[in-house]
Formats: sequence, C-alpha cells, structure tokens
Amino acid sequence: MGLERTILNQVKTQIQNVNGTGSYVNDVSGSDAVVIGATFAPHRVPGVYLYPNGVSSSQSSGSTVLTRYDRTMSVQVECWRGATNSQPGTALLDALDFQDDVMRALEADRSLSNNVRDIEIAGASYDGAELDRPGLGLAVLLLTIKYTETAGA
Repeated sequence: MGLERTILNQVKTQIQNVNGTGSYVNDVSGSDAVVIGATFAPHRVPGVYLYPNGVSSSQSSGSTVLTRYDRTMSVQVECWRGATNSQPGTALLDALDFQDDVMRALEADRSLSNNVRDIEIAGASYDGAELDRPGLGLAVLLLTIKYTETAGA
C-alpha cells in the first residue's frame, strides 16, 4: 500500500472526529459520513467527500536527502450540509461553520499521525442555491499535504 493511500485514509479518519460535541457544530462521525471519491448524490447530509487531485515529486539541491523525494499531494474536500433554517445567508454561514469544523479536525494533528511534514488548507464556502442545491450549504477545502518518500521504495 502506498503512502498516498495511507495519507488519504488518515485525512478521512481525522475528519470523522467531527462529532457535533465540544467545539464542533456538525457530526460526520458515522461510518458513511466521510467518503473517498464518491459523487455527491447526496447519500448523506451532512457529508464529506474526498477527492485526491494529484501528487508531485521534487528534489531540491542541498535540502532534499539524496535517497528521498519531497512530495506534495493535493486533496479536495467537499462538505455538504442542510441549512438550519430558510433565512437568507443561513446556508452560507452553516457551510462556513462546517469548514471551520473540518479545519479544526485536520489542524489537531497536522502530521496526519506522523505520515507527513505539514498540511496547508485553503477553503471557500457557498450557498447551495448558487449551485442549484437550494437548502444546502457547501464548503470546499483544498489540502496541500507535504511529505517525504524514500526513493525506489
């Protein structure tokens, strides 16, 4: 099993820590709430969908150990949830809360269980009505995950 699969599974595990208690508003702790690579139908709301967007390798002279590669993996995280009421702006604000929940869960262990050097997160939130999904909110996060892989392993 490749390190990329391990990393993606750890992202899923950490997002499943969003359980609606403490500082978390949403609950995606159920076994079917965070899915890798599924198309949004939706099968569950709230729900989180993970899509790997590519991996790149590089070596930087003077900083990368000769027997290793520096790698960057991008992962898109889509977080869908129902609006808590029909007032204007609510779906967008609910999506923003969902974005915060997922960021907190991932930032709680930025090493992803010691598999990576760091993770960076960029996010945007949307009112589902803008996307022909009225009554829903959407948060889209782009993860940039930096790690090191052994050459030829």
